[in-house]
Amino acid sequence: MAAAPDLSTVTSSAQIFSANYTLPQIRSIHKSLHAQADDKANRLRTQVGGSYRELLGTADTIVRMRSDNERLQELLCRMADGCGSQVVARKVDGLAKFKAACNDAGLGRVARWKLLDACELVVGRELRQQGQGLVLAAKVWVLERLLVKSVAEDDEARVKGAKRTLSTLRRRLTTSINKALEQVRDDTDVGHVLEALCAYSLVTSSGAKDVMRHFLAVRKEAMGLAFASQQDHHAPLRDDSVMASLKLYSQTLLDVQALVPEKLAPALASLKGHALLDDDALKQMQGLRLDLYRGWCSDQVGCFTPFIRHDDLDGRQAKEMLDAWDSQSSKLVVDGLNKALEHMSDLKSIMGLRTRLVQLWIQRSSRIRGIDPSDMQDELRSAINARMLALIEDTVSKLHLVASEVKATLDSWHEGVSDKHASLWDDDGYDAALASGAGPFFHEVVSRLHGRNDAVSRALGCYTSWLQVIDSVRSAVAQLGQQRWENDVDEVEDEETILQRQQRLSRDDPRTLNARLDSCINDAFAKLGAQVDALWHEHADAAASGAMAMYIVRVLRDIRSQLPREHTSLSRFGLASVPALHTRIVTHVSTLALDDFAAALHGHYRRGAVQGRVLWEGDAALPNQPSPTIFALLHALALAMARAGSDLWTRAAVAALKRHACSQVCLSWEKQLHVFEANKHHQSLPKEQDNKDTTAPRETSDVANLDEAREQQSSSEHNDKAAHQKQGDAAHQDTAPSEANSPPQDDPEASKPKDAGNPPDDTAPTLTPQDLQILAIQSVFDLEFLLCSIGNISASPAPDLTRLEDLVFAHTHLDSLARQRIAQSAKNYWHRTNLLFGLLA
Repeated sequence: MAAAPDLSTVTSSAQIFSANYTLPQIRSIHKSLHAQADDKANRLRTQVGGSYRELLGTADTIVRMRSDNERLQELLCRMADGCGSQVVARKVDGLAKFKAACNDAGLGRVARWKLLDACELVVGRELRQQGQGLVLAAKVWVLERLLVKSVAEDDEARVKGAKRTLSTLRRRLTTSINKALEQVRDDTDVGHVLEALCAYSLVTSSGAKDVMRHFLAVRKEAMGLAFASQQDHHAPLRDDSVMASLKLYSQTLLDVQALVPEKLAPALASLKGHALLDDDALKQMQGLRLDLYRGWCSDQVGCFTPFIRHDDLDGRQAKEMLDAWDSQSSKLVVDGLNKALEHMSDLKSIMGLRTRLVQLWIQRSSRIRGIDPSDMQDELRSAINARMLALIEDTVSKLHLVASEVKATLDSWHEGVSDKHASLWDDDGYDAALASGAGPFFHEVVSRLHGRNDAVSRALGCYTSWLQVIDSVRSAVAQLGQQRWENDVDEVEDEETILQRQQRLSRDDPRTLNARLDSCINDAFAKLGAQVDALWHEHADAAASGAMAMYIVRVLRDIRSQLPREHTSLSRFGLASVPALHTRIVTHVSTLALDDFAAALHGHYRRGAVQGRVLWEGDAALPNQPSPTIFALLHALALAMARAGSDLWTRAAVAALKRHACSQVCLSWEKQLHVFEANKHHQSLPKEQDNKDTTAPRETSDVANLDEAREQQSSSEHNDKAAHQKQGDAAHQDTAPSEANSPPQDDPEASKPKDAGNPPDDTAPTLTPQDLQILAIQSVFDLEFLLCSIGNISASPAPDLTRLEDLVFAHTHLDSLARQRIAQSAKNYWHRTNLLFGLLA
């Protein structure tokens, strides 16, 4: 293919479309022409754009020069107009008249009084802005003071009025300054304090030292007023007053360190840097119109510059002043805290105040230099801990109210009223309790089961209320140990400081409070036990001492069931009083049953008849059931115990009842042994042998006397029923023979019955030796049966009954095998019938 032609040689389109070029060459020429055209268009566009920007700048310059030319022409026109001869002449005449007016004294006095009135209005307006613009108000007041001196030769009455107004404004200004100094803000800016101090310096012409002394005095007075304002109204101090005083105390320490020597001295120096009337703030005040009235002021006013000593207080002097103020103000804070705590009786409120005070002190004391924060912290802790310890002692001592309730109940005791309690199976009262819900119904059932009548419930209510208060105190003290005392605002404290503070506030203080609480609780329970003992000894000889003993036992039992769990040392509370109370209770409960038993036993031995003789079993016939007298005794004791209340009969109480019953049974039985001694001149029957030859005549004799035995049994049962139907109160037996006073078994003289030497009753029927033997055998069975019941004390047989059984067995003429049979039969019968005797079993 032919090469493309050089376009610079082509001058017309005819050359291109000639026969010298092929169609592809023509197309190539066409593309080349388009590329050259685009390239030239781009170059032209770039050149035109640069020239256009230059043209725009030139146009702006021309417009600006034209505007300047117009202003210049206007100015030259005004200058030409003002330089006319007539204009200059008028200005000369006006200046001459102005100078003549300036020399007029009357007009000057009027101007000064106008400025004085304006100063009064400006000062009053600035003071109404609640602490803002104090420096400006002080400067205007100083100007007013200078003007009052300059018009002193004018009207005397008007000058006195101006002086009174000046004095009033001074007092108002001083009051506003003091209020500004008393304000405590949460931010660290001391600008409002610095402004107030500068205003005070202008008003009083005081130096830096006097200003600082006034500032400390105002803050101390404000701390005192925080407490005195409520005391004057005879109102108890609130915790807000304590918080306000501590804020003032801590903020004063921070403010003094911020003011001296970095800010106070330069601020005071700036007040005397220029003349008073040259102050820009005064010039800009529209109310003064200094541009109009300044020319009428004298040189003494116009050239006055405040004279203030700004360099008379260095860091060492400020430290001495602050230390002296600190020692007095800290004592003021602590004294106010003590007074506020005297009127606080809620432990949680005191702990809340403690938390707020300590947190406030931690946040602020970390920024105070030159003092030990732990000193003030320990003083606050000591004051609060002393009040909490006293409050804990007072709270715990309220336990004496339980003794007071017991004393009131015992002093106003009414039989049948104070000791009345509803039976568990009595329907009265259940419907009303059930109508109120399951809770009251359950409470009613439990109260009846435990014998909690109204008297016991009142004492228990006092104790329960006291226990709830103690639990709240303990939980509040426990919360102290969970608090964290870290400075959330300023985190530059070292770890050792935080640990020491945590040890004092969250470990040492709760440990001290818990120790005092435990000690006071132990002392309170010891006093309560002594008071209950004293009350019992006081009423032990009363006619209703048995019912009173039951009441005291129930109160002690309910208290012991709710003893503070943290005090294992209280496990013996009230136990020293229980034995004496149990002794009186068992005496009261068993007197009637034992008296009936003594009478029935006397009749039994007097007749010498053995009921149920025909029911004896065995080859050698021996008894297999107790006599009705013994059965009636146990049944009467069980009923008496049930009537007294099943809640009274603990293991110790049942053991006491068994000991008392055994002692009285033995005493009554020994009185009847004279029957054997009275008939000892009769020939004793030979001992029964275990063979058929001796038993056959015995059985024949038993059958022959069957009818007689039945008649005797019917007569005896009739007499026993009559004896058990006796009504009336039995005399109380306050004392009972103890096991220690019983004679030893190996003493033959002591083993004799007490009434063995007494002569037999002449009216008693003479018993045959066989009757005596049968009576003795039945008595041995009865005693064995009693050994299984009331004689089984703490899984050991009663010594009195064992000794009495030995005495009676000596009259049975039986061998040891027969005695074993009787004992085993008595045990079997007890196992079959023990549930009949309820609580005795």
